[in-house]
Amino acid sequence: MMELQGKKTAVIGMGGTGRAVTGFILKRGGRVTCYDRKPGSEINGLDGMKSAITMIGGWDGNALDNEELVIVSPGVPMASKGIQSARQQGAEVISEIEFASRFTKKKIIGITGTNGKTTTVTLLGQILNNAGKKAGVGGNIGTPFIQLVEHDSEYGLYLLELSSYQLEGIVSFRPWIAGLLNITDDHLDRYKDINDYAKAKLRIFMNQSIDDYAVINAEDKYTVKGKRTIKSRPYCFTTSKRTRRGAYYKNGEILFIDGSGYKTAFTLNNPVLTGMHNVQNAMACIIVSKLLDVPDTVIQETINGFKGLPHRIQLVADIRGIKYYDDSKATNVDAVVVALKTMAAPVILIMGGRDKEGDYSPLSGLIREKVKLLIVMGEAKERITKAFHDLVRITPVDSMESAVAAAVHDARRGDSVLLSPACSSFDMFLDYKQRGDMFTSAVTKMNGEAPHEGL
Repeated sequence: MMELQGKKTAVIGMGGTGRAVTGFILKRGGRVTCYDRKPGSEINGLDGMKSAITMIGGWDGNALDNEELVIVSPGVPMASKGIQSARQQGAEVISEIEFASRFTKKKIIGITGTNGKTTTVTLLGQILNNAGKKAGVGGNIGTPFIQLVEHDSEYGLYLLELSSYQLEGIVSFRPWIAGLLNITDDHLDRYKDINDYAKAKLRIFMNQSIDDYAVINAEDKYTVKGKRTIKSRPYCFTTSKRTRRGAYYKNGEILFIDGSGYKTAFTLNNPVLTGMHNVQNAMACIIVSKLLDVPDTVIQETINGFKGLPHRIQLVADIRGIKYYDDSKATNVDAVVVALKTMAAPVILIMGGRDKEGDYSPLSGLIREKVKLLIVMGEAKERITKAFHDLVRITPVDSMESAVAAAVHDARRGDSVLLSPACSSFDMFLDYKQRGDMFTSAVTKMNGEAPHEGL
């Protein structure tokens, strides 16, 4: 275990993760300086800690105060001048995921990917806990890893959703099973190109050995390319061909094969898990579950009963024959492609937010085919308008209420109104959840009816 007594530590970013890390260190005798862009007076959740920490509010990304250990929250770029300077001066710079892993000896399952990781981790967590595995589920989804580790004795293993930002700051972090679902254009406002982004994702495998497992999408070119450097035992999943070891899709069934002749099949009839992207998510869950010896009946029953995720192609209202879908979690182009493929035309699409500098062109064919009105909002609306102005009628708006009002005005029976932004939410909202909630609220208010319970 890592020794914290008297250690001079900086925590960068005082969101939920930063606060959890700070509390953990203080309980173990560490000395903490906390840095955040907000003034200290605007940071909530510090009650009981203020007298024990040094708070540097209004931090501009520059100098840190001669720290021994620097723990960086996911939303803070590792390239910040002050963080790089601290590293050059001899400080150890790590992510919260790396930090937390030093305080447990339990096995870790890590899942990353551009899209689908929250669905995969949520479904897999339900499968494992229904099988009595006592999985602590967290990371980029919900509970910070360090908060789970604080109650280490309660868990049999950990299941973590991991972002590229978290993986940037690992040193010795080693998942027993590491899954990479896919790599598509995203966060190109933070990475120089998709290859740089892919390198960050592939770090999930970097400390694995032959005693570990890699769950890999055999149809994703960046993942397949990175497979050459992986030392652990690969289990592949594919929807288009058979694999020697892993899972494949055939005649409506998912077949798991372990490479020694053992094979078992699962059905995917749950309407929440429609689309080939969800077939891939389910295959990843099945591979991990079988590696952990989960009975087939538990896997199948959990898949059958899965209720899906809020804000991910969630039907929130069906009013006068018009369906309203909240897909606020679609923060990149590929996620919007997935959403549009599940929709029947005609669609009124609401897009926009903080631009990630990705390529919008993969949406062109689907917009031409299915979208009758494109409503654009947020910082990215001019760039989105430029990309699609010759394909579809476009209405720019300045708020979620205006976006929904424009959609309601134009919608007719049989239409679908889809909020699927392809952008992050931070220009106008706290997060994608608030954005989705405001969409649902506006739909309810504009139509004067209660929201649907969801699919």
